[in-house]
Amino acid sequence: MTQTLWLDFVQRALVAVALAAPMLGLLSPLVLARRLAFFSAALGQAVLTGVSLGVLLGEPVDAPWASVLGFSLLCGVALVFVRRRSSLPSDTLVGVLLAFTLGLGVLLLVVVTKRFNVHQLEAVMFGSVLTVTRGDLAVLAATLLVTLGGLGWWHNALLVDALDARTAAARRLPSAALEYALVVLLTLVIVASVKVLGALMVEAMLLVPAAAGRNVARSVAGLTVASVAVAMVSGVGGVLVSAQLNAPSGAAIVLLLAACFVVTLAVGRAKARVSRRKG
Repeated sequence: MTQTLWLDFVQRALVAVALAAPMLGLLSPLVLARRLAFFSAALGQAVLTGVSLGVLLGEPVDAPWASVLGFSLLCGVALVFVRRRSSLPSDTLVGVLLAFTLGLGVLLLVVVTKRFNVHQLEAVMFGSVLTVTRGDLAVLAATLLVTLGGLGWWHNALLVDALDARTAAARRLPSAALEYALVVLLTLVIVASVKVLGALMVEAMLLVPAAAGRNVARSVAGLTVASVAVAMVSGVGGVLVSAQLNAPSGAAIVLLLAACFVVTLAVGRAKARVSRRKG
């Protein structure tokens, strides 16, 4: 294990996880509170579509950032715009977006593979935390600063608006602006993380940490701390397991996320039984 830690690619992977996990862990409770788990999957699919679109427009094959960010932001903002003006349930609108981005992504991918080897796009589309570059780390670091700044300013307002619409209205919170801000922030984090972690893993890191934290936390602050802790433990542990066993890093991280959920579920139930006995 000590020799493994001295490998350059493992060190870069650990730094990448240390940058990405806090962002995803902090946003995870907000994703659950606003019921945006399915939305994060749709945005992940939009990222994959943006990759193909960027390559067709002439961006570098290994870093089509402008098209990915632009297309993902367009999808996210458009979804919020339509949702606030439609009587259809949110999950229905997200399903429509997912179907659109999936169909367009497959079509564009077929066109792209006629000009490029599909394996050239795999790292961007599916991510690999063990192939992180210094450029990827710079993008993650900048996104982390933006995330911390945004949540430091809006976190309480976002939670109140998500959990209690009446209290938000009484405080005259700008509900529409807060929803747009959250979607933009969520899009930035997903786009920055997906090349490193992969779309499926980003979705898991946005959902499972808060779900695990809810099993044991008894306050909003406790939930946030637990969510970040689960994301960090799973991310760092997954990288170490992957490097040691030569296993896929994404699979290792997701399995540790699932293990954390099972453990916190058992701990939460044990605490509940103890409380009932004392009561």
